[in-house]
Amino acid sequence: MDKTAFLILGLWAAGVTSSVVEKRLVPAITCPDTEKRYHVRVVHYFHDGKSMTCGGTLIHKRWVITASHCYVGRDGTLKVEIGGHPKTAVKKQLLIKKKNIRVYAENLREPIMLLKLPEAVKNIKPALLAPGDCMAPTDGEELKVSGYGATTAEGGEGVKDLMCLEVKTLSKNHCPDLSGTNYDKFTYIYCGGGVGGAEIKACQGDSGSGFLKKELISKPALYFWSKEKTADVLYGVLLSGQDACEDKFVFVDLCAKKIKKWIDKLVS
Repeated sequence: MDKTAFLILGLWAAGVTSSVVEKRLVPAITCPDTEKRYHVRVVHYFHDGKSMTCGGTLIHKRWVITASHCYVGRDGTLKVEIGGHPKTAVKKQLLIKKKNIRVYAENLREPIMLLKLPEAVKNIKPALLAPGDCMAPTDGEELKVSGYGATTAEGGEGVKDLMCLEVKTLSKNHCPDLSGTNYDKFTYIYCGGGVGGAEIKACQGDSGSGFLKKELISKPALYFWSKEKTADVLYGVLLSGQDACEDKFVFVDLCAKKIKKWIDKLVS
């Protein structure tokens, strides 16, 4: 990660207290133990012993959504690690067979994929998908993203604690200049910026993580009354931080009609 601010704010978490760094760090927090348990690690293990790690979101007892670049093809195996947060939780790795890797293929434009787990996840409540014909978050709306990404600008090991960060939504028209980047070709995207003008970066290990908002949702109850409760609703998948730390926060818009229809069809 860079010496400014990071999605997982690894330098802060590691106890770096340089006065130069302190002036520019985002005041992040470790995700509370009771939250973000649906955050998973998606790990591609190569045949040469190396690996690549992404984030992902459990959206159903049998389904995880993440960025498609987290699967590198037949050179190795893909596994999903659940139960990584909090640190005291029991971790479990599930092997994902090729037939259960579903990459969104509408003109090969939007880089997301769904992973069907070999067994239902127990004791972890999935994040919710936005219901019906949803809309992307509006400009300036603050949502939360989490990650275990690398702790230096050069990459390297991620942090042990899952870190959470509030990010301000920027519509595609208000994204920083994406020309010449891999993101320029994507249609259904929007961006994120630092709250209060803070400098933020996404790093290796963060890509694929979910962009979520707490919302009041109605749940059917007895005698036809509905009951409201607060839940984490998923609106985007982070693309940034695939290879190195970067200050462009780019998300796939999961409310885009074609994408939403594809997800709903598979998950239902």
